[in-house]
Amino acid sequence: MTGSRPVALTGTDAAGWQVSSTDTDPGRLSHRETIFTIGNGNLSLRGSLEEGHPQELAGSFMHRVWDDMPVHATELACLPRWWGLDLWLDGRRVREEEGASGRQVLDLRSGLLAREFAWPADADAELAVRHERFISLVEPHGAMLRTTVRLAGGEADLRVRVGASMHVENTGLLHWRLVGQSASEDGITLVTVTRATGIPVAVVVRTTVSQPAAFTPGDADGAPSGDYRLRLRAGEPVEIVRSVGIVPGLDTELPLALAREVSERLGGLGWASALAASGAAWGQVWADSDLEIDGDPEAQLAVRFNLFQLVCAAPRFTEDASIGAKGLSGYGYRHHVFWDTESFMLPFFTFTQPDVARNMLAYRHRRLAGARAKAAAGGFAGAQFPWESAGTGQEVTPPWLEDPADPASRVRIWTGDLELHITADIALAVMLYWRATGDDEFLRREGAELLLDGARYWASRAEPDDAGGFHYRDVIGPDEYHEHVDDNAYTNAVAAWHLSTAERVLVWLERTVPGRAAALAASLGIDAAERERWARVAAGIVRGRVEGGVIEQFAGYFDLGDVDLARLRNPSRSASMQSLLGIEGVQHTRTIKQPDVLMLAFQLPRLFDQESLRANVAYYDVRTDHEHGSSLGPAVSAAVAARAGEPATAYTHFLRAARADLEDVRGNASDGIHGASAGGLWQAVVFGFAGLTLTRDGWEVHPALPPEWTRLKFTFRHRGARHVVELP
Repeated sequence: MTGSRPVALTGTDAAGWQVSSTDTDPGRLSHRETIFTIGNGNLSLRGSLEEGHPQELAGSFMHRVWDDMPVHATELACLPRWWGLDLWLDGRRVREEEGASGRQVLDLRSGLLAREFAWPADADAELAVRHERFISLVEPHGAMLRTTVRLAGGEADLRVRVGASMHVENTGLLHWRLVGQSASEDGITLVTVTRATGIPVAVVVRTTVSQPAAFTPGDADGAPSGDYRLRLRAGEPVEIVRSVGIVPGLDTELPLALAREVSERLGGLGWASALAASGAAWGQVWADSDLEIDGDPEAQLAVRFNLFQLVCAAPRFTEDASIGAKGLSGYGYRHHVFWDTESFMLPFFTFTQPDVARNMLAYRHRRLAGARAKAAAGGFAGAQFPWESAGTGQEVTPPWLEDPADPASRVRIWTGDLELHITADIALAVMLYWRATGDDEFLRREGAELLLDGARYWASRAEPDDAGGFHYRDVIGPDEYHEHVDDNAYTNAVAAWHLSTAERVLVWLERTVPGRAAALAASLGIDAAERERWARVAAGIVRGRVEGGVIEQFAGYFDLGDVDLARLRNPSRSASMQSLLGIEGVQHTRTIKQPDVLMLAFQLPRLFDQESLRANVAYYDVRTDHEHGSSLGPAVSAAVAARAGEPATAYTHFLRAARADLEDVRGNASDGIHGASAGGLWQAVVFGFAGLTLTRDGWEVHPALPPEWTRLKFTFRHRGARHVVELP
């Protein structure tokens, strides 16, 4: 990346392990907060400034700490502010100023975020400030922060204020009530509880200062603090280290005691040792999952950055959470879990960190009750998974949202009602996990139930016709520019796959653990008649028109007006085609938001031979709003184009996904990391350019690398064994 871009590959580290920024424009602060998010799979912190800023979109989140909110039903509550630190020099507030020299650097290898800036103390002296932070990858509830201040000349009075504050908001909404607090030289403590769900969270901040300082406690309600005052002299830098424990009542009956224990343990280790322990854990993550790309520094950095963000958000310490569409990095989609997780993010973990992948699938199994309730509410059997899931597994997709173009109007959101394919997407993820890991125990205990109850839903949802066929009418496929369509090719095909696969899994259960098979069939009400219906529906689901090898996306799609290619492919276009044509207008064209038929080729490639794959890529790729449609699309387009033997086209799409957050190409990175794009980027490299394919006997690769890449090396796991692939 060039120096003119907001972030850059820095130094001489050609391997590409650092993301940095020298931008101090407050108008782009929320973008920097997103890309400098750090986390450990349980706790996260956006790259917010220690001293705060009026234009910040600060946030720290923890899995499972949900609280109610209007419209979107629920969201993760921004944790009390545990990262804040304020400085005064001779009574003047020290802040990073716009246009001043400053730099922020995220070391992907260790998870350490550093920020440094110079502040004019007076005409003859300058104050150098360096803030560092990391969230421990071995301590689920722990983080450390270190601030070093150095005066270039003379001396001055330094005041340091540390503390914790419950006075935080989720973009305007308050989630916390005060339970208790204290402030002393032994530490700052704050205990709060979420307003609706009643989840207590305890925060303990333990501070050490490298020079003797006078301490004064602060007791503002909901914001306990401690002031340290000392004399700062040139040549005598001062170091302030904070050890933080953040514990929810979900994990213990005594969250304050555990938070205190965590902060004391980290403080006892000290900054260097605690960072080294966390860094060693990151080292193991990278040993299991790194992608090495030679010849393309931008691609190398982008891939590592996106994988880092996935690891920061993945639930490595619990089976009761998954990854929301924006990970743990922002407020977009209110941390709800979509198909983004299973279809785009989970394969990375399946092939590199299978224990984490199993946790994510367990999250779905634990929420079967919510899926069953959704199916029953629609008058269907089995389990229909919600389009948006949160704490309980109930559907939390808002049915109406404010129209951004006209705040006085509302827009009907149909995805929660009509985008059915997520139930099969979860089944696809279950089977990919099983094929890759050989985890028979998971399939017997949890995976089979997900598959079988999902099959019951598909069988009951299918509508018969007079000719003996079956339809899924009034649905939305992956292409959300077209609503209320019949017989979407992707939906129909994955439903048929799901029904057939459920039968095969049940036969496998009957052969390997007949007692479990019988018990599961009895509890779900699966008898011979039910299984016969699965077979009839799977065989009878209608297949749409095919013209010149091109599969019609849904019934009537070929009859729509074609796209305005001059407008769609206009490089100066800055809005989506839906915005330009309107919600109704775009539905009368063949313009699509993201791959739909091509998503089918991506998920079930065996349905396409090479000739039909190329025909569908040629037809649908040009009609897709790659630039301003869905961020889910470019990585899939890259993988499918690579499989179709078009590496140059694939690389163009790959770069769109690679730049989604680092360069904020869609203008919405402030909402949080595009998690599906991040996971899709790994799939584009491994399944697309490298062509990794699982076979009956193991695996094989069919590489089609971009011409810019001179070498690709990656590691993955297959059935317990670790494999390293190096291409060409």
